[in-house]
Amino acid sequence: MFVIDSHAHFVPQTFPASPAGVAANEWPEMLPLPDGRARMMIDGKEFRIFEAAYWDVPGRIAVLDGEGIDLQVLSPLPELLGYWFQPATTAAMAECVNSAIAAAVASAPTRLAGMGMLPMQDVEKSAAMVGELAALGLRGVIVASNINGISIADSRFYPVFAAIEAHHLALFVHGYRPAGLERFIGSPLLGPIAGVPQDTSAAIASFIMTDIFHHFPALKLGFAHGGGSFGAVLARMDHVWHEFPDMQTANKTAPRDYVRNFYFDTVTFGTDYLAYLITAFGPQSLMAGTDGPTPIGQRGLQAFVTTACKGDAAEAILAGNAIRFFGLETVIAK
Repeated sequence: MFVIDSHAHFVPQTFPASPAGVAANEWPEMLPLPDGRARMMIDGKEFRIFEAAYWDVPGRIAVLDGEGIDLQVLSPLPELLGYWFQPATTAAMAECVNSAIAAAVASAPTRLAGMGMLPMQDVEKSAAMVGELAALGLRGVIVASNINGISIADSRFYPVFAAIEAHHLALFVHGYRPAGLERFIGSPLLGPIAGVPQDTSAAIASFIMTDIFHHFPALKLGFAHGGGSFGAVLARMDHVWHEFPDMQTANKTAPRDYVRNFYFDTVTFGTDYLAYLITAFGPQSLMAGTDGPTPIGQRGLQAFVTTACKGDAAEAILAGNAIRFFGLETVIAK
């Protein structure tokens, strides 16, 4: 059974010197460590230490072989999206990261595919860069669920969506920097654990109630981590939609039906919940994913999916849906 990992992250091993016009204190530097890892520094401060697995293509492919994954789609780590920097910095970062991912894909074109990033805080620049991203052979664009506190579903981003649709690319939304972190008491990890899924859910609900596919009928729109917490509120939203005419005016399609036009990865870490999502969203909407390459990613991907479903549904989730979402038909045929 062919297996595609639709959700895996990449970080370049090195960054060039800060380009002209880019503030040096916003530009990252990777300092190699004796154990093969690298420390990312920004403005003289440690941002994070990254394992070599993020950029080491031969090592990554060895892991794919061990995990029974035939092809993996790389995307920039959300921490690299840089919407909080000056637009010129993020645009230069996007060019650097997109080129690095394209080079990784070119080194193993039958095993890797890629998504890129855009400086979404500058809508005009982002729309113009979509063509450059497509020319690199990348298959989609990863964006955060909000851009500096503005929902990714906001109409101000429509010019970017139009360009993505025109180039037949996929748009993949990853939760990041959610609102309300001050309400999580205890471990700081509660923000990523519980806050990020809520932010993703807010984006999905907003895309539904603004009828995104009315504006962009050919847009391929997907969401990380099984759509966050949206699966838990779908029945509630659908019930209210049937009871309130105002919601039906905003979108004439019931949420339970509309949601089946989206794509979602399977990175939920629970087979019972995945089985529920397959029923709620439809088997045509789910794509297998690991959130690798770190050890906290989903291991045993094929077994994880086939525990939740069997037969044609499993085959679609393990490969067929990702082929359609990312336009991988020609890659698989090689």
